[in-house]
Amino acid sequence: MAPIETLERLRFVVADHGQSFGPINGAQIREGVTLGKYRQAHVAPLGTEDWVLARKIFDRTLSEGTRAVAHHSAPDLKTVRCGVCRELVAETATVCPECDESLGPRSSPASRGSIPDDPEDASWLRMHWRPLVMFGSIASLLMTGIALRYMAPGRFSLADQQRAAPMGPPAAQQPCEARCWNGESCQASVCVWQKPNDVGHVAARPGVAGPFSLPPDVSDVLIIDESRFATALLAGTEIRSNRTGQSLGLVTQAAHTQKLLRAESAIYAIGPQHVSVLDGQTLRHEKTLELGGIAGEVSVGANGRRVFVSLPGLHSVAIFSSELHVELERIRFGDDHVGRVAVDDSGKRALTATGAIPVPGQRDAQLGAVYAFDPSRLATRQDRVRASIVGNPTSVLVTPDGSRGFAVLRKDNALVPMEMLASGAVRLGEAQTTCDQPEQIELIRKNRWAAVRCNRGRAVEIFSLDDATLIRRIPFGDPVQDVVVSPDGEQLVVAVAGSTDGAIGLVDLDGFSVEMIPVTEPPTRLDISPSGEAVIAMSDRSKVAWVFR
Repeated sequence: MAPIETLERLRFVVADHGQSFGPINGAQIREGVTLGKYRQAHVAPLGTEDWVLARKIFDRTLSEGTRAVAHHSAPDLKTVRCGVCRELVAETATVCPECDESLGPRSSPASRGSIPDDPEDASWLRMHWRPLVMFGSIASLLMTGIALRYMAPGRFSLADQQRAAPMGPPAAQQPCEARCWNGESCQASVCVWQKPNDVGHVAARPGVAGPFSLPPDVSDVLIIDESRFATALLAGTEIRSNRTGQSLGLVTQAAHTQKLLRAESAIYAIGPQHVSVLDGQTLRHEKTLELGGIAGEVSVGANGRRVFVSLPGLHSVAIFSSELHVELERIRFGDDHVGRVAVDDSGKRALTATGAIPVPGQRDAQLGAVYAFDPSRLATRQDRVRASIVGNPTSVLVTPDGSRGFAVLRKDNALVPMEMLASGAVRLGEAQTTCDQPEQIELIRKNRWAAVRCNRGRAVEIFSLDDATLIRRIPFGDPVQDVVVSPDGEQLVVAVAGSTDGAIGLVDLDGFSVEMIPVTEPPTRLDISPSGEAVIAMSDRSKVAWVFR
């Protein structure tokens, strides 16, 4: 077949649609073979884009019956790409012949699509200079950091010291100088008290409910929660309302109750020779534990897991488990009438004293003794260490870690510190002078302090447990009958009994400010709720009670 014509630029116009298609540069058009009523032209492309464009034009010609005509005198028009299908179309076209999408006006550059056309014959560096600059910047930053670290002064001194050090396990480092107590954390080499989230203390100006008249045979009170409190009666344990003081029920199985005690999730009602166990929420009677002797002082230790009941007539102490409600062991202490028991948080170091508060009008005992023992061991394997202390030791205290112990001497007006050695022995320290007739010592965990209540001295003194030094003396106008510490360690509640009336003192342990709340009768007993937000006070002489919230 002879060539029809060789043009540098050709334009094919589809006659039926009147649309022009982009130029084909350097294409050779040769006359083809007539197929039916159509003419077929073969294109020998010299360029890939020219061949693809010519191929699409001829395919459209064959499929739609259009006629391709070569215009020699057609004006030279430019081509652009469709913004949707990216096909080459004439610059003057308004509709893309491939995807039938409107090309829009050509005056706005945004109408040609968000991605601009790649420039023709653009080099690789021109197309990829942006990522090269980005990766180059990142590499320069990394290399600069490595170079500065390498040139830092003393770069290899630590490594040389480690290589020069002898091989072996690293030495143990103690972050704090002393071992932290239960509830403390080591912060900046100092043990700091961490207050539990669900406890607090009574407001400085609380609401007072009462006085509530109680039966004449009442001997003790215990606040159960913010809405109920219990009273110890000969007929049993009675439950009353904190708001009205009305009776809500009577547990007759706990008859002849003399003392009430909270241990974990249970309430212990102590009778003359038995212990009745009540559920802490429902107040249902669970079991009765026989003692076989007259019960004396009752204490709770080992974070509430152990209950200690002294049996003065049997010269022993009964140890109960507040989890299983059974008697674990009974330890005998010679011929001494032991009283109150103090124990550490682990339940392995304990103290008990032989002193007692005499009946009004009688003198204090001249002699006395303090026993150190291990409640976690059997009585047959017990190392009972007796320390003779004159001056009637009425109350004892053991630090939560079990390293130190304290005893207050009611007759000698002194606080005796004791160092509890690992062998089980006790080393007595130098006695510190206190106010007149100290009768009670309570632990303040927050600052590692101890509160000492004095009867005739009419004051409460705060001592440091680290060196047994006096920190603060808080005087009151009348004798102090009872003291309780809030669970968060920020408040001290004091019962001050006058001749005809009394008051409840709220002592702020941060600034030692005192807020006195007067009551109509002299209070003698106090108890605080587990959350610390409610306190009950009772008067033994008038048989009335108040609730402070």
